[in-house]
Amino acid sequence: MTWISELWRHLRYRLSGARFDADLAEEMRLHMDLRAADRQAKGAAADTAHEDARRQFGNFTQFQEKSREAWGWTRLDSWGQDIRYGLRTLAANPGFAATAVLSLALGIGANTAIFSILNAMLLRSLPVEDPQRLVQVRPGAEGDDEFTNPIWEELRDRQQLFSGMLAYAPDHFDLADGGESRNAAGLWVSGDFFRVLGVPAIQGRVFTRDEDRRGTAPLAVISYRFWKRNFDGDVSAVGRTVRLNRHTFEIVGVTPPWFRGLDTDGGFDVAIPIACEPIFHPGHSSLDERSAWWLRILGRMPAGESLAQARDRILAIAPEIFRATVPRDFPTEMQQNYLQNSFFLKPAATGFSEMGAQYRTALYTLMAIVGVVLLIACANIANLLLARAAARQREFSVRMAVGAGRARVMRQLMTESLLLSIFGTAAGLLLASWSSRLLIHRLSTTRHPLDIDLTLDPRVLAFTIGAALVTAVLFGLAPALRATRVELNQVMKENTRTVLRASGRFNLSKALVAGQVALSLVLLVAAGLFLGTLRNLWAVDPGFTRHNILIITADTEQAAIPVGQRTGTYGEILDRLRALPGVGAAASSALTPISPEGWAQMVRPEGFASKSPGDTLLFLNRVSPGYFATLQTPILLGRDFNDHDGLNAAKAIMVNESAARQFFGAADPIGRTIGMDKDDVFQIVGVVRDTKYNRINEEDRRIGYLAAGQDSDPRPSIRFTLRSETPVETLIPAARAAIAGVNRGISLEFRNLETQVRESLLQPRTVALLSSVFGSLALLLAMVGLYGITSYAVTRRKGEIAIRMALGAPRESVVWLMLRDVAVLLAIGMAAGLAVSLAAGRLVASLLFGVRPRDPVQLVGAAVILAMATAVAAYVPARRAARLDPMAALREE
Repeated sequence: MTWISELWRHLRYRLSGARFDADLAEEMRLHMDLRAADRQAKGAAADTAHEDARRQFGNFTQFQEKSREAWGWTRLDSWGQDIRYGLRTLAANPGFAATAVLSLALGIGANTAIFSILNAMLLRSLPVEDPQRLVQVRPGAEGDDEFTNPIWEELRDRQQLFSGMLAYAPDHFDLADGGESRNAAGLWVSGDFFRVLGVPAIQGRVFTRDEDRRGTAPLAVISYRFWKRNFDGDVSAVGRTVRLNRHTFEIVGVTPPWFRGLDTDGGFDVAIPIACEPIFHPGHSSLDERSAWWLRILGRMPAGESLAQARDRILAIAPEIFRATVPRDFPTEMQQNYLQNSFFLKPAATGFSEMGAQYRTALYTLMAIVGVVLLIACANIANLLLARAAARQREFSVRMAVGAGRARVMRQLMTESLLLSIFGTAAGLLLASWSSRLLIHRLSTTRHPLDIDLTLDPRVLAFTIGAALVTAVLFGLAPALRATRVELNQVMKENTRTVLRASGRFNLSKALVAGQVALSLVLLVAAGLFLGTLRNLWAVDPGFTRHNILIITADTEQAAIPVGQRTGTYGEILDRLRALPGVGAAASSALTPISPEGWAQMVRPEGFASKSPGDTLLFLNRVSPGYFATLQTPILLGRDFNDHDGLNAAKAIMVNESAARQFFGAADPIGRTIGMDKDDVFQIVGVVRDTKYNRINEEDRRIGYLAAGQDSDPRPSIRFTLRSETPVETLIPAARAAIAGVNRGISLEFRNLETQVRESLLQPRTVALLSSVFGSLALLLAMVGLYGITSYAVTRRKGEIAIRMALGAPRESVVWLMLRDVAVLLAIGMAAGLAVSLAAGRLVASLLFGVRPRDPVQLVGAAVILAMATAVAAYVPARRAARLDPMAALREE
């Protein structure tokens, strides 16, 4: 029972986390009793006392060893001692610990933040049943990934291709019944959409193949977030209705909270059947339109089938499907080109991300940048650990002299490094959580708000843990090896600074600082290139004014305005807007500049001999009179459209400089003709200045402008452009009231053109900002590293400096003595950094505009900034060295 009670006491200590100070004290007391008995006992009494003490000590030691072995705690004891000692050591050096943890938190936090966004957009598999078997059917290896509904129906009816197929298209639906729009993220889905993905309903049901029939009832499946936001999670929501684009849809089911759709950028709110499309577009439905490409198609491969097998099977039926769906209104040449189409398969396990595709190169570039920042942080901490190891040299020597092995001391040092890494990683995760959400907020626009799932998944967690372990090894191993590579006799005789010089530890510090300088220069060069790109983009003249321009998108489709009355309605609205106080000019157009929408087709310019199909591509817009005056785009030749350019007048077109130069060279284009479609012929009445069409950084495109008054079938959606001398937001209430006076059922969206242009530069702005932040951080870490190495050099050479000054050396020579080594490190680091920058420049060339990857101005500018910063960091301790009192320093030595 005594043995059991002792074991229970031992276990209680273990479970409570108590230290074995009492056990250790008892052990020492018994040991002292044994030694006392050896010295004092005489005769038989001495033998008895000696034997009792030995037996008591032996029993205790045997019990301790057996209990530790029985419970496997011998190794845990050793690790626990390392951890406790490491924590006490870090607590005794709070400045060092705080610096190291903060450096790691910034490095690991930045890496985790960028990786979590990269993972959410491009790497994470969809939360659906067996996502690895999902493949996307595409019309080409690259480029567009959409099909017409006739093609989808042909594929859907050949179910032997896959174990299941689905089609869908993202859209937005207006929840308002007039006035300013209140949009919900929508999906057009096929009947088997949810079944193929393996997504059940948590309330009600999902769609079935019956919902693919033409004329199906208007039904809707809503997402969990929409259910919570709009119905407070009420189970009675199933069976109720929701208004979409002024039409009533019955809610039949709610999807689980983990399903956000196939587009990872923002999820969905409401899904409705593709067969319901004619409800929104009566008279011009896309269900039978053979030239309306709007549906994505996915298939689920049967178990055990390879992608190559599935590709072979779908390629075999491709000619038959394209023959059955050829657009009848295409010219013969275009029909022949259409018949050359085929199918390509692409893995679709990660879903779709428009933002991810747009930012792919930028995200990988930022990932490389933050990786470099982490390397610089590791080099900085390694230098700090080397300096601390020099200060603790006698401690390590004494431990090794009394029997501690080199591996044991190294393990202690690596434990301290691991503790730093753990604390830095914990702080980095908090920083990553905040910064990744901030970055997503910055990437969101009013047109495309992002709602990306940034929850910590196994891949992000594994990345962070891996980063923590790798960094612990990177900054801890070299100092641990150096600290334990000593001559014990020499250490016991000489002072720390001598040992430091003998062991060569300072040389490793210099190499680390030179590496920091090189990597910092690379990041500064990158920041300069991206800032130069942003500056050049802002300086681009788009060909129109972007200031004080209000764009109003008016959708009349649900306002019950007959097609024949749309032109008159648009004209009446435009007249009312022009009459508003504060409006300097107003016009209407089918499209607005610097927007994702586009309209282009092949044309037949008079007298132009085409050398390749792309030579006759013309981007188009349809505008009202006054459009160019509103945007302050100069008319270079001819005239603007006017009220005489109506349905009964000769068809007119205006072209920009690039189109006139391409089609007619130096000849006067006024009066020349351009043919479109089969019989349409337009006469050029004016030439306007080149303007940007979709993007600020695009090459000048050939653009043609058609007269709004000559549109016999006006679109249901139109844009009104207003120029004001006051902030455009002040015009919104009056403009809303003016349009409501014509028809209250028109849906409206308001945008500032300057905001639209600024959002188009979101990617270069974000990359420039982040690269500047990380470049500045790298510069700061390099300055800290140089400051540290110079400070320790001053400490190490204090006696030498004192002797020099005692012999009459001027203070300036002492300063130069300290700065000379820094200058060598700076030169070596800059040379390496310039070489890396030149080699890596071509990798980011696609992100640049108006600057060359090897721009000498950027390279020299970054080098000058780095030289100035490091000179300041090194000068401070060098100046302190020059102010030493020689006699006091010599007495200390």
